[in-house]
Amino acid sequence: RQQFSFPSIFIYGHTSSGKTYVIQTLLNTLELPHVFVNCVEYFTSRLLLEEILIQLQSYSEAEQTSHVPCDTFNDFVRLFKQAVESQELQDQTLYIVLDRAEQLREMEANVLPAFLRLQELTDRNVTVILLSEIVWELFRPSVGCFEPFTLYFPDYSIGHLQKILSQNHPPEYSTDFYAAYINILLGVFYMVCRDLKELQHLAALNFSKYCEPVVRGEATERDTRKLWKNIEPHLKKAMQTVYLREVS
Repeated sequence: RQQFSFPSIFIYGHTSSGKTYVIQTLLNTLELPHVFVNCVEYFTSRLLLEEILIQLQSYSEAEQTSHVPCDTFNDFVRLFKQAVESQELQDQTLYIVLDRAEQLREMEANVLPAFLRLQELTDRNVTVILLSEIVWELFRPSVGCFEPFTLYFPDYSIGHLQKILSQNHPPEYSTDFYAAYINILLGVFYMVCRDLKELQHLAALNFSKYCEPVVRGEATERDTRKLWKNIEPHLKKAMQTVYLREVS
């Protein structure tokens, strides 16, 4: 905590591979001081820099304000050094997490290189964590810049997805019944979609159709053939929608 950490970390992986969740969980569980900003929501350099400074006020003993004007990165460096003067931030690493960091490429050319070297520019114990869906080779600026420590989050395996999705089973049905449904769902969609949020949506959307034969008393939870015959046309229809989204 009290030693200078690596200046910048670049974490990449496909959507819903756990990047944001893992980083937020680690920072909150370990109670590490941090700022978390989504670069899509704060899509200009001024909005982004001002939001970081506003969030830093929660660690300051000074009076808080709702707006901190910051026009340039030089202004940001000066204001940042003032904002981290509190004893709490001097004694440990401050983490600045920039989610959807690929948006930084759309800002002024100096913004990304400056964030990568923020520890050097401010002479403060700060680590910038960039979360992105694209690889560093496509992210790297054309001009020379500090090389961050790079981490890759692979896609969930089918086994991981099975465990995660099966946790959401409705209490009125058995765990085995819902797990069998998830197996069918993944058997249909896994090759074209590995987005956890999309799969969670599909699981919730189609489960009532899967249960219809059981609800009507036409089948038991173990009659997998009847259950599959009932759900098959609904999954095929959903597959067309998912496929169009994936290729678009």
